[in-house]
Amino acid sequence: MIKTKFKYQYLLIFSILLLATGCEDFLDANDDPNKISEEEVEMEVILPTSIYYLADTYFNIAYYTSQYTQQSSSVGNNGPSNQNELSLTSAWVNIYLDGLTSAKTIIDKATEAEAYHYRGIAKVLRVMNIGIATDHWGAIPFDEALMEEENFSPSYNDQSYIYAQIPGLLDDAIADLEMEDNTIYQPGEEDLVYGGDISKWIKLAYTLKARYAIHLTKKGTVDAAQNALDALEHGMESNADDFGLDYSTRTFNPWYAGVVLAGQTGNSNLIVSEQIVEYMDGSSYPYASAELDNDPRLDIIAFNEAEGEPLIGGINGAGKGNANARFAEDSYYTSQTAPIEMVTYAEHKFIEAEARFLLNGGDARSEGSTEEAYQAYLEGIEANMDKVGVSSANANLYLSDASIAVGADNLSLDLIMKEKYLAMFLNPEVWTDMRRYDYNENVYKNLELPVAHNPFLEGRWVRRVRYPDSEYSRNDVNVQEATKDVSTRLWWDQ
Repeated sequence: MIKTKFKYQYLLIFSILLLATGCEDFLDANDDPNKISEEEVEMEVILPTSIYYLADTYFNIAYYTSQYTQQSSSVGNNGPSNQNELSLTSAWVNIYLDGLTSAKTIIDKATEAEAYHYRGIAKVLRVMNIGIATDHWGAIPFDEALMEEENFSPSYNDQSYIYAQIPGLLDDAIADLEMEDNTIYQPGEEDLVYGGDISKWIKLAYTLKARYAIHLTKKGTVDAAQNALDALEHGMESNADDFGLDYSTRTFNPWYAGVVLAGQTGNSNLIVSEQIVEYMDGSSYPYASAELDNDPRLDIIAFNEAEGEPLIGGINGAGKGNANARFAEDSYYTSQTAPIEMVTYAEHKFIEAEARFLLNGGDARSEGSTEEAYQAYLEGIEANMDKVGVSSANANLYLSDASIAVGADNLSLDLIMKEKYLAMFLNPEVWTDMRRYDYNENVYKNLELPVAHNPFLEGRWVRRVRYPDSEYSRNDVNVQEATKDVSTRLWWDQ
């Protein structure tokens, strides 16, 4: 749980710093002798805000892309639910003005102080910002980013180049984290996720290596799967290693503040989608046992605003209609104090299940894999159920149902990816998976283009987001060169 005295103290100070120094891609440079300089702010002040802004980026992106993946649906009949294009301006600003800027400041300060553990943490955060940026925009400023007055118009690096850098950047972070660090600069409570536990940061870095490796299945299935498995050997070991930011009764989870409270005041904007409801209520995947009516997680993520009526999810692109599946006020994901989960042990296990399935020759239509793949699939489900508060009895009932407990010989890619889709509710990574598998109905059962689909796409799915308008006004030549239609596949999607 966040230590609120730390959060408010650090956010206030670092917000002043950001306004003072800024990122010159976004703010004008004006010399003001009254402003606080970077040199006057300590690493322990910058670290919590860096984590905070990363979590906010995950929320900002997932709020919209969860409509693309049909985990959520707009109550209106326009917008992302119809596959209309997005620019994700708030996320872009978070990444370049806040996330990467703060990470760079920590890295520079830590290098000077030989504070290797701080530097390693900042390098992990840098990769997470870079990774989520390229997975949504494709080409992004990288080599020339954050040069401030040296270059106000940074060039864009291709995604292939960015992905070539990520493994080495994570290796550098791991090397720093594994170094002996006897300085006085040791992360503690200001590390709002791990409390200064460096071993957890190392495991996070390895699981991230696996995440970015499995993204490259279209560039070489065997290499992608094997590289993911190699990294997972040193990755997360339990839910205790999850990387997520908890909120408090003073600082609300943004899903609660922006979606749940809006629904309670008659300004509802998002509801839970029919696609995910029907994955969980037995419609898409019928349960074998008469004792099992629903996935026990369904009542955790959604509630019926029409008490006593069946839970009906929103049809993407059709507006609210007769849907009644609202985001639950006391949900693990959307309560006041709910965490924004960014990387989890459940994801780790589903990456393992997918990688082992693919290495065994599996594809979107095949069945059967190794016992190791099957166990990883079951462990991913169990980890998520335990994390969100499903009772042991209900978890066992679900895991033992013949529709879930299919055995290694009957394991299929759609079961692995369906369970990953459920376990990673409201995580931007779901859209990356869905694009990797081409919105394939053999992988994502019953997935269809939304009602009133964006006519400009002519039946195509969205594959990327557009650059923010601010980039076209400040860096027009470079951004125009990088701009592609939103139905154009990213490099790893080709």
